[in-house]
Amino acid sequence: MDYRVTAVLVAAGSSTRMGFDKLSFDLGGETVLERSVRAFDECPEVDELVLVTGASGENAERAAARCKKPVQLVRGGATRAESARNGVAAAHGALVAVHDAARPFVSGEVIAAVLKAAARCGAAAPAVPVKDTIKQAKGGSGKTVPAGCMVEDTPDRSTLYAVQTPQCFDRAAYLAALDELDEARARLVTDDCSLFELTGRPVELVQGDYANIKITTREDLPRAENGGKKMRIGHGYDVHRLVEGRKLILGGVEVPYEKGLLGHSDADVLAHAVMDAVLGAAALGDIGQHFPDTAEEYAGADSLVLARRVAEIVAAQGWRIENIDATILCQRPKLAPYIPAMREKLAAAFGLPVEAVSVKATTEEHLGFTGEGLGIAAHAVALIEAV
Repeated sequence: MDYRVTAVLVAAGSSTRMGFDKLSFDLGGETVLERSVRAFDECPEVDELVLVTGASGENAERAAARCKKPVQLVRGGATRAESARNGVAAAHGALVAVHDAARPFVSGEVIAAVLKAAARCGAAAPAVPVKDTIKQAKGGSGKTVPAGCMVEDTPDRSTLYAVQTPQCFDRAAYLAALDELDEARARLVTDDCSLFELTGRPVELVQGDYANIKITTREDLPRAENGGKKMRIGHGYDVHRLVEGRKLILGGVEVPYEKGLLGHSDADVLAHAVMDAVLGAAALGDIGQHFPDTAEEYAGADSLVLARRVAEIVAAQGWRIENIDATILCQRPKLAPYIPAMREKLAAAFGLPVEAVSVKATTEEHLGFTGEGLGIAAHAVALIEAV
């Protein structure tokens, strides 16, 4: 791009609807503000950044310290429009990209596309087609539907677009438009593009991204803190030796074979791996802790009975098992005919529908302990969700 570009990130809001500083919210190693700043710092079209801050600039200072490009910190104004003006006034670029710092998931592709359009026509913004039917009705507070709210019109949805940021402009045209607005029309400015619209200047919309959301309320947060679901994954592994004189029990199913698995209980290696996966996902130890092989009460125990107990333990801690995926490592016998029954029994033990339980079997091509027919092993993965 032939123009010098300044990204103006507006981070001066009070987060009153959130109840805490949303720009300091941890997205997993970086804050909302740091993630927004990084998007522009890594964008090759952007030459410098201006961070417009509120009363506390500590978060902005940390974000600026991570930048490779030049950064200015500017104090915001009493309104969002004033804060944007302060940022644009401090910019050195011929093009400015004004972005709400509360949109941390903006992509480099969107930034580049909007800047290219702004260089061509003077003003541009990313937008996405509105998915819902929109009703025009009695005006309210913008937070709730007022009483007696009767529909007046249904606009054609194909003409409606939800506008995002960054909104990008020719800086000289932006400042000229500000000078042209009288006080009455200035109150009609709802976003930076409307400044151009109200002064008769064209604005082009380019394809935005539905992932480029603005974090405004707790429901917008991308993690469990928004009241959404918390999930965990656990892995389990078990192995038992094959010996004569024992029944071969896998997933609660007796498989006809000349040998069985050696163990304190019924040595159901599949059920044991699944139990360890479920317990591990909930960080509740393993079956050795809950059903030690030193306890006589578990001698010859039916592992599906123990599996039901594991399901109860996990449920008591506020978790629900979502699905189970297991693989048996076995050279002989052939297990395919018995797998449907194994799935059914495991599903019943853990309180799941059969379609939520997967059991697979594979040989190890005569390699290793299981491949030589000395034993059978099993791996399992379980997904659990907070209730």
